[in-house]
Amino acid sequence: MQPKIGFIVAGHRDYPNDVGINMARKAVEELKKKNIEVIFFDQPQLDSINARKTAIRLISEDVDGVVFFLGTWIEAPVAIAALREVEHLPIALWGFPMFKKNSRLDSTGSLVALFVLQGTLRRMGIPFKSIMGTTDDKKAISQVISFSRASCVKKALKRTRLGLVGYASMGMYPGTFDHALLRKIIGPEVIHLDNYLLINKTIKVSKIKMQDFISKLNEKATVEGVPQEVLEKAARLYQALKELIDGYQLNAVNLKCQYELSQVYGCIPCVPMSLLSDEGIVCSCEGDVLTGITMVVLNYLSNQAIYYGDVLDFRNQDILLSSCGFAPFSLANPRDKIKVREIGHPGFNGPICSFTLKRGKLTLARLNEKVGDYTFLFTCGEGMETELRQGRFPALRIKLNTDVQEFLYSLESQHLAMCYGDWTQELFDLCHFLNIKANKL
Repeated sequence: MQPKIGFIVAGHRDYPNDVGINMARKAVEELKKKNIEVIFFDQPQLDSINARKTAIRLISEDVDGVVFFLGTWIEAPVAIAALREVEHLPIALWGFPMFKKNSRLDSTGSLVALFVLQGTLRRMGIPFKSIMGTTDDKKAISQVISFSRASCVKKALKRTRLGLVGYASMGMYPGTFDHALLRKIIGPEVIHLDNYLLINKTIKVSKIKMQDFISKLNEKATVEGVPQEVLEKAARLYQALKELIDGYQLNAVNLKCQYELSQVYGCIPCVPMSLLSDEGIVCSCEGDVLTGITMVVLNYLSNQAIYYGDVLDFRNQDILLSSCGFAPFSLANPRDKIKVREIGHPGFNGPICSFTLKRGKLTLARLNEKVGDYTFLFTCGEGMETELRQGRFPALRIKLNTDVQEFLYSLESQHLAMCYGDWTQELFDLCHFLNIKANKL
């Protein structure tokens, strides 16, 4: 996803506004290099009337958030006139300290203005992020990029449609949620569908569509020991899911696989969901909507297919993350031979992905619902050399950047979502603007 940020420069008639405008231009160019769309009006806002008009123009551009750049000292009413128009959006206040000019330190009063606005917005209860540094300060630019990405995700969450097929599996209370609370605080709409609807659609899938799925699967992996009739059931699930996704305009889907699909229908959805994940649909299962929403967040931030699994083991500073059979093929360890196998568990039927995941730096996360509130747990780690769990199931052993016992004690479910790269700053910013607790370890 490409963030779209409004950028307002504020100033004062009695101060050198050319300094702030020149800095702002440099900042905008740096942000554009990072794939951030910037709506920038190349003039300083010097009075309340024009500042308000500029903010209103930004709203018409459907920006994700607003950076309010303090080019000089400003009078607080000028800023407030603009910020009251956009207070429903994430706001960043950016001020800079003294800077070198003609071999000596100079000032426009920007930093002083920032401190006045911090106090003003806190008293008014308007959330914001403060950024301090000149526009050639890499740390300051990094903070604006993080703010921009988090702002983009916040808006996207309000427009997200997640299809929940069935409900929570196997009595997993932590996967359940308050529908209205989720919609209000986090954002997504959950479209509740029934397993009957999915299974009924599988009956109508044509032989041609089934063969298309099998051909696509053979291009991705070596299929071993999966009976033809089971592959055809998986193909039917894949096509039926695509029809539900298209028909209900879903951005993500979560299936109650146990036990309606795994035993009654006779085929788990792991492989169909893995293919759909690589096609841009966030997929999760067991009715755990909160993990599914976490995966949506990570997908919006990283533009990656997102994995999730159970925490099944720990050793020293590392944990083992492994799923029942779901794993996007794009996340496979390049040194592994990518295979699809029968699940091989008594009483359950269907194919699973059988490979380990890529090594490298990664982020682990999960949204947790409290009574009337949410917390977001997240941390970083490093993917390590790993064997298939029990010789069959997808897995990744992860060395944590935090104390393993503290991390395990913080878990409120066995499920964790995972993506590659360090996205903890963006998650911290997102939590701030969602007004939920960031449990960063």
